[in-house]
Amino acid sequence: MRSGALLSMRTALAGTTGNAVLMGAAEISTPIGWVLLPGLLGVSTRPRVAALVSTWAGVLVLASVVVPVVPGHRSEPSALVASALALAAAPALAWARRRRRSSAVVRAAAPPDVAVFTMPAGPGRAALAVCGTPGEVGAAVPLRDGGLRVLVGTVTGPALATPAGRRTIELAFRRHAGQPRRSLPQLVEALDQVVRETAPAGHLHATVVQVDRTGSLAAVRCGAPDLAVVGHRDASLAGVPSSPPIGSTATAVPTTPARVASRRIAVVGAAVADAHGDDLVGVLDQVARDDDPARAAQRLTRAPGGGRRTGPVLVVDQRLPGPAGTVHPG
Repeated sequence: MRSGALLSMRTALAGTTGNAVLMGAAEISTPIGWVLLPGLLGVSTRPRVAALVSTWAGVLVLASVVVPVVPGHRSEPSALVASALALAAAPALAWARRRRRSSAVVRAAAPPDVAVFTMPAGPGRAALAVCGTPGEVGAAVPLRDGGLRVLVGTVTGPALATPAGRRTIELAFRRHAGQPRRSLPQLVEALDQVVRETAPAGHLHATVVQVDRTGSLAAVRCGAPDLAVVGHRDASLAGVPSSPPIGSTATAVPTTPARVASRRIAVVGAAVADAHGDDLVGVLDQVARDDDPARAAQRLTRAPGGGRRTGPVLVVDQRLPGPAGTVHPG
């Protein structure tokens, strides 16, 4: 994860530097030529990177004014003020964009041994419950168009099954899932690369779920338990095809998303399925007994016999008309 973030920062700084060199060589003095690209790079990155890019662009602007041999930015006060305001706006916009996206995720009331987060999922709602159990990975990324992408999984391997390893996977998912043009198979490929770089012997058993703004749900299952479709009284397995775990030697096989339509859908990690064994479908029936996705997700984290809670668990209330439990190839 750290190398990926550093590469993003280097790319932004290199683009800013290259833009300044090009503007100077072409003797372009208009402020927009010097600050447009740095501004776009800044807005599209994290707030800290945006602030660094804007600062570096400001240094290059001043260098083009102070050093006589470098033709470039106009030295009139009005031009410098305009450039300063534009560069200051880039990190502010990046911060506002990140805050707007994160504000869609709300922590719901729950016992201290489980954290439940609710968020919009198209016209419906979704709830993600995490318990901090060993190997547990869960992350949600609301999209700008009202959609949602969620990772529910379990990691194996000594390098991944650590707090730092799980954090690396979750941060990588948030970074790549926030790019709307990246498809679910491309998102799986990006996670596969992160797993291989972080822990060549580690695997990620995960389900990646995407809900678009209309409420249509698509899922990719990589070595994880099947999704459950929930009717008015009971639950059944959706029959979503499974691909190999992320990071395994067979991950090179292209993954095909499956579209799932149901009143409500439940996704659990491998640890939850292992804890309940053959009783999993009966446990998933509990999702139909609660109209609140947050309470339903919290209920599914309960361990049999009153042991430690196990996660992650995702419950999506699609609020779609039509028959429940239908699966279509993506």
